[in-house]
Amino acid sequence: MDEKRRRRDDAGFSLVELMVVILIVGILIAIGLPTMLGARQRSQDRATQTDLRTGLAAALTTWAEFGTYTGFDQAAAEAAEPAVDWQPAGDPASGEIAIQFAAGSELLLVARSRSGTYFCLRQLANSPAFERGRGAGFGDVDTPIECTGGW
Repeated sequence: MDEKRRRRDDAGFSLVELMVVILIVGILIAIGLPTMLGARQRSQDRATQTDLRTGLAAALTTWAEFGTYTGFDQAAAEAAEPAVDWQPAGDPASGEIAIQFAAGSELLLVARSRSGTYFCLRQLANSPAFERGRGAGFGDVDTPIECTGGW
């Protein structure tokens, strides 16, 4: 009896059982990976949107002080909000905010998410309201008139 019991204890798993486990793990990975990647892109986009809102707060300090966005450039922006990576007008790198347009009562900020999506935020002229937009490329959001559609 001891010999039979030892053989049963040393038997382990069969090849079929191992293949079934590997198949189940593969299915779970196939289901979970796209969900995780989607969540990663959404978090990268939300971080960029938060940076734009922070940039807007910095621009509003210039508006509150002078009554105009004229003069809100890279140096003024860095003085108002040094935690943001500012850039003058142009295609921003990931994590940067470009001051695309700042004159009179009009402001346009553009940023590129680490996911590659471009976001813009502009103040509507002579209004306290702001417009938000997004695009696949810089050319989709680089002028005030293109900054529409929301986030």
